[in-house]
Amino acid sequence: MKQSILTAVLCCLSLFSFGQTSEEIREEIKKDVWLPFMEAYDESDPEKLKSIHTKDIIRVIMEQGEIKTGESYLENFADFVATNRVGIAFAILSTSVDPNGELAYQNGYYRFSSKGENDDDLVIRGYGEFNVGLRKENGSWKIWLDSDKRTPISHEEFNSKKIVYKLIED
Repeated sequence: MKQSILTAVLCCLSLFSFGQTSEEIREEIKKDVWLPFMEAYDESDPEKLKSIHTKDIIRVIMEQGEIKTGESYLENFADFVATNRVGIAFAILSTSVDPNGELAYQNGYYRFSSKGENDDDLVIRGYGEFNVGLRKENGSWKIWLDSDKRTPISHEEFNSKKIVYKLIED
């Protein structure tokens, strides 16, 4: 009986000592992935953009039925960010984490903005729905799976979500 109680106590202590809460992991992902992602768009910084993805990234372009992978995808994506004045914001709908805290999955909405030739500031161009797989590499979260598609949500619906990450207030 004493051995069973001791085992139960040790199990509980190990959960509290070593496990992270979903909120802590969500904050790590925000710091490691979403803030640098938005900054890369805002600063037109292709290297920052590439740094938040794994080298073996899998990119699913749902509306075109295409899959792109690895360094060639990252180079094309980085070139787009480097040559366009764009902005992005994210609304996180859900986060799932494996028991070891090394893999995560998030889904949500993104808002895409760009600056055209006649625009003084970024203009919202549309919204999309995304799904990402994330994994920890050398202590930092990285995107290893990314898919998205356009979605017809409104500005109000996007901003009403509980978790919204944006660099520029609207």
